[in-house]
Amino acid sequence: MMELPDGITTSDGNWYRINAGQIEKYIPGVLKKHSLESIIKAADAWVKSADGISLILYFVLLLLLPNPLYPFLISIAFFVFWFFNGSAFVNVSLSGAVKFITSDLFMYGTSALFLIAISLQETTIGFDLGIPFNAIWYGLVLFFGFKVGLFRLLFKYLNSKSDSPKAAHEDRVLNILLIRYGMKEGVLTGDLKKMQDDLIRVANYHKSRKKKK
Repeated sequence: MMELPDGITTSDGNWYRINAGQIEKYIPGVLKKHSLESIIKAADAWVKSADGISLILYFVLLLLLPNPLYPFLISIAFFVFWFFNGSAFVNVSLSGAVKFITSDLFMYGTSALFLIAISLQETTIGFDLGIPFNAIWYGLVLFFGFKVGLFRLLFKYLNSKSDSPKAAHEDRVLNILLIRYGMKEGVLTGDLKKMQDDLIRVANYHKSRKKKK
């Protein structure tokens, strides 16, 4: 994590258009109870939550639906829904679980377990999950799309090209997370409307700079 005058950038490639001074201004006292690093790590996990949850959903649905195309499409549809609406479900108490679900250990481990199990069906091991072999290819597409963050990058690109001013996905997540921290600790929040306007203003400023280049 690196804090810059116009925002905070992380190793996950997320850029939050707010700094510690602004956070303290909008949510007074929250940084005295929770470190900036821990808050940003939680925000990173929630930003990636659409990836982890959607991938798990695909593997679970494979056990329930005979045609892997349906779990594939449902997983993508859920990703789209969670990407645009997941910030409303941000919860401080669940941040630890979300960090685990979005961790490399969990995503690599879960994907490897299911994909290997599918490939070994009807072999000398003698078990059959009833999942078609082509589910592996759907799973690989989703794994790379979610784990590498290709789907998130696509939607972020589309959002950057939109004419309507909207706060970026990671900014919406951090905004809600800070409010939740404030509510949990009983810290009175500052002018949240101004905070949202500032996020949009900074985003539009950088968008205009790119167009001038």
